[in-house]
Amino acid sequence: MKKTLLVLSVAAMAMGAWADRVMTPQALETLKHSLIHRGDGKGRPDNTMEALLYTWAKGYTPESDIRFTKDGKIVAFHDNSLKKRKVSEWTWAELREEDVGSYRDPKYATCRAPLWETIFTAMEENPSRRIHIDYKDVPPEKVAEMVKAHGLEKQCWFICKNYDLIKRYKAALPEGQSLHWMNLGNWGRIDFAKPGELEKCEKYMLDQFENAAKENFKDIDNVQLHCQLRKAADGTFTFCPKIETMKACIARLHAAGVEASMCVWQTEADDPEVYKFLWNLGFDSFGTDYPEALYRAVAELQGK
Repeated sequence: MKKTLLVLSVAAMAMGAWADRVMTPQALETLKHSLIHRGDGKGRPDNTMEALLYTWAKGYTPESDIRFTKDGKIVAFHDNSLKKRKVSEWTWAELREEDVGSYRDPKYATCRAPLWETIFTAMEENPSRRIHIDYKDVPPEKVAEMVKAHGLEKQCWFICKNYDLIKRYKAALPEGQSLHWMNLGNWGRIDFAKPGELEKCEKYMLDQFENAAKENFKDIDNVQLHCQLRKAADGTFTFCPKIETMKACIARLHAAGVEASMCVWQTEADDPEVYKFLWNLGFDSFGTDYPEALYRAVAELQGK
């Protein structure tokens, strides 16, 4: 990205300022690639079959994390620890008995962490089921081996922030799919009023983008940028990264034949208008913790 993009003023654009795109069948299919974080975002318990089955039934693509237990079983589990013990310190016999659902609601007290073998078997039963596999500690070569053993090369995306790990996955499974996510370097809420903060966060993301762009996004099928935004009283929005920056990134990704995705971070993601605006801006798919807002947006884009 040219440095001149970094000095453009922060835009505050009203929703609807961009001409509507046509929702073609192919565009809708690509939208269904949208990454539903931890299985069902803020809905059902993280990384559980209950969450995955719900999202699959909606026609979208859940994301789950991949970790080793102490005895080498490979489980879907987001956090590094449970009850102050690392997941890698639990045996599978211990972990499979733990309640991982009641933190959401007592009705989910029977939820348990699944093995990835269970997830892959459920996907074999239905070729419309897809998933994003978020790297934690299982080597990409091992992930590739499992995906290939189940014949799921086109139903799985290996996702990671580390470009080198993505290259390793594609070297092990050239016919597989990958997603490279690029964040803003801030997991909390960006202080939009702090001088220089937006420029710093945007540059952090663009540095990652340029690193992949140097190789024309080789081995990457989908780049997922992160954004944060704030809504003013008059209904206008300020984005980080800037709208001009996002448009330039989309153009470069499409020129390279790469899907352009956007993860809307924080509670502002719980607004269908945000997704409609960003889709009209040119993004192909999304990442979200608030999938119900995305589902509503897509239905409205379809005119339903």
